[in-house]
Amino acid sequence: FILTKWDREVDTESINPGKQIFEKMISGMYMGEVVRQVLVDLIEEGLIFNKDNIEKLLEKGGFLTKYVSEIESDQVGDFTRCRQVLQEIGVDNPSDEDCSALRYVCECVSRRAGFMVSAGITALLKKMDYKDVVVAVDGSVFRFHPHFPNIVRSRIAQLMGTDYKVTNSITK
Repeated sequence: FILTKWDREVDTESINPGKQIFEKMISGMYMGEVVRQVLVDLIEEGLIFNKDNIEKLLEKGGFLTKYVSEIESDQVGDFTRCRQVLQEIGVDNPSDEDCSALRYVCECVSRRAGFMVSAGITALLKKMDYKDVVVAVDGSVFRFHPHFPNIVRSRIAQLMGTDYKVTNSITK
């Protein structure tokens, strides 16, 4: 895998360094921490939040994956949920630019995860060479992220081509 410095940091600080790297790049258990690592760099570079009330963001686990889903639930240009999340973690009065940058970071991390999940599923399906298949999926990101299921479906369709029919089903 191509790991970013943020992936390496999340791995190093995890309970099982050097293991389950793919999972750490895609799962709800780690996604919020990857976003937090990026935000810490942006804060240190003076690019976001003006270092006001950022203490929680500097703490490991200070940005939960559910926040990624909440922030991406806002319509583009609306930062209502984003501001609620930031208020919950103690960041007061963020600018629209701060909210936009935060949403962009969340989108990049969640889309990368969706693309990686899709690549893994596609590799397996092409190896099995099934033309019509249902893939059962479970996990908090697939269940609760507002765009993740569509990201995965559309990317699998792109990667599989028109000869294949793949349906994703959330397990219950």
